[in-house]
Amino acid sequence: MMWLQKVLEYIVVFLYNNVIDNYGIVIILLTIIVRVVLVPLTISQTKAMAKMQKLQPELKELQKKYKDDKQKLQQETMDFYSKNNVNPLSGCLPLILQMPVFIALFQTLRSPSEIITSVVGNFTLSGVAAGINTGLTGFLNEIEFVTGVANPRYNFLWMNLNERDPYFILVILMVGTMFLSTKMTTTDPKQSKVMYIMPVAFGFISYQFPSGLLVYWVTSNILSVGQQLIIKKLVTKDMVKKELEQEGKNKGEEKNLSEEEERILRRKIKKKRRKK
Repeated sequence: MMWLQKVLEYIVVFLYNNVIDNYGIVIILLTIIVRVVLVPLTISQTKAMAKMQKLQPELKELQKKYKDDKQKLQQETMDFYSKNNVNPLSGCLPLILQMPVFIALFQTLRSPSEIITSVVGNFTLSGVAAGINTGLTGFLNEIEFVTGVANPRYNFLWMNLNERDPYFILVILMVGTMFLSTKMTTTDPKQSKVMYIMPVAFGFISYQFPSGLLVYWVTSNILSVGQQLIIKKLVTKDMVKKELEQEGKNKGEEKNLSEEEERILRRKIKKKRRKK
């Protein structure tokens, strides 16, 4: 994990030295870079979730049919997944693979190493910094009010990124964007009630976090919502083509995709999703 944190910290230093010497904007740029690198995993996750969503009606029928025989239900469900070439964990796997990146990024923003502090400085400034070089380290440790002045290089908008947001604006934005992102990615109605509680729970946990972490979190959530909108459009288009091709085969003829047919089928798919 440490090597990954170092990679991210070198990117921070590069951005700070060569793009813009504003730590807040550097965090936003770093978040964008990480999200772009993880796009293939996000697409894989969305496609897997879309496929699972499409199969939900048939799964519900199996659950009703074998509701009194759990062993039989489990066997039939596994056979159903195998028949449709679906891995129920495929939607979670990309998310699990992303976790080391997010943890390393969290550590980078919470407690940067000398790679960052040698360029931007420590989170706090010392009123008698010269004393460190003359053997007064122990003396400085005792004078917390002298060594605790916030480093202005970490200032961004109305806050210092090493301190919590004094107005809790970022906390509200984090909860709102996380709720929206969760709503877009949750397909199982049973899970949705629990998943909607998570943004509120994270809000209570994160209100004490340094605002730099919340800048990352809010940016990541906004990018996630944007990615989901784009990817869902692409997935829907792919589903439209496959369903029209299947419709043509059922009629025993080759059927080309016209704009009108694509529009009609897209409406049908959207209606089905709303009902689910």
